[in-house]
Amino acid sequence: MATEPTAASPTVAIARVLRRLGLVQGRGGDFRVTGWYRNGERDHTYVVLYGHHAAEVCAAHADDIERAVQADGGWCFRVSVRYFSERPTVSIANAGERIRETPPAPPAALEEPAQPEPADEPEPVEESEPAAEPTPPVEDRREARLQRGQAAALGWATAQAELVASAAAGQLRIDPDGSPRYLPVPGWAGQRLADGRLAPLVKAGFLVIGEPDTFGSRRVDVTADGRRAVMVWKRWRPTPVAKDRAQEREQLRPLRRGQEQERRHRWLREQEEQREVEWKVYSEALDRLHAWEKREERMAKAWATVNDLAYAYLHKRPAGWVPTEQEVAEHQLAPEVVADLRAEAVSPQPQPELPRLSFGRGEGPPPLKADAEAPEQLDLFGVGLPVAVAWSATS
Repeated sequence: MATEPTAASPTVAIARVLRRLGLVQGRGGDFRVTGWYRNGERDHTYVVLYGHHAAEVCAAHADDIERAVQADGGWCFRVSVRYFSERPTVSIANAGERIRETPPAPPAALEEPAQPEPADEPEPVEESEPAAEPTPPVEDRREARLQRGQAAALGWATAQAELVASAAAGQLRIDPDGSPRYLPVPGWAGQRLADGRLAPLVKAGFLVIGEPDTFGSRRVDVTADGRRAVMVWKRWRPTPVAKDRAQEREQLRPLRRGQEQERRHRWLREQEEQREVEWKVYSEALDRLHAWEKREERMAKAWATVNDLAYAYLHKRPAGWVPTEQEVAEHQLAPEVVADLRAEAVSPQPQPELPRLSFGRGEGPPPLKADAEAPEQLDLFGVGLPVAVAWSATS
């Protein structure tokens, strides 16, 4: 069975584990994953359960849920189980304390009516599914080192990281006048941003600007490199680089060992191969030019000798000139030079032209495409209204 990639966010990790238990995510299902905001800032992620069946399944597999989420990317969730009645009340969040209560003992008079209850519980089926599914493996050390190295090499300021994360959440657009606008809630006016940070992120392969819509507005999406950059930034939390307005416009390095870096290396290799082919053609044309010039020099020297001229290069040999037999014998002209003069008179050879070299005239590699993953799953990176507050202070 194909191995799933490590969860890039706590939302993906907890949703993946609950789906493995047979629960259905989304509207009309058993659960959904959302966030808790305090003073307009995201505080933590939690799970909303629908129905008794979902609560009973999570209560029965509380320890398994915590272990599986921890193994899938190192995310920490606490599964609390309380009993305000005979049925459990379950809360799942990556914040708060962990509470585990034991179910109350049913009264003796109610034991007989409660006999059908185990038949309704799909406990044997739910326990067999996690046993069939292997526990997510612990993350590879090389992958962890790569992520830490990628996060440290980004060189982002906090505002640049927030800009990429907003684009990953589908909350960034370009107005018809070319100004970026942060739109945390559809239908709102949003926050207008300074455009200095956008161009370096686009050139480095983290963002891509889409085509204009009916109203002239363009959407800003993340590339695959941009999505991974947000993930490693949020997970490893490197120290942001302090930058002023001018420094935010400076060139950024692409993601280490990312698609943009590989694309640039591949383009450079192709350019080097093209240069080698062009240089080979150029060298052959240059050899033909040198041979033509030496031939012209020999014929001009023979003409100057016959006409008793001291400096042949100061005079132009008449077209079609051929020495007579008497002149050939008198001046002892070389037979190959005489043959060249006679052939030139019959069929003149034009001067070879050198081809143009394209060194340094490449247009660069084509831009990356937007990542196809739905932006809704990236809204849990923690980018919300605080971004607009931070930008309003710096824009």
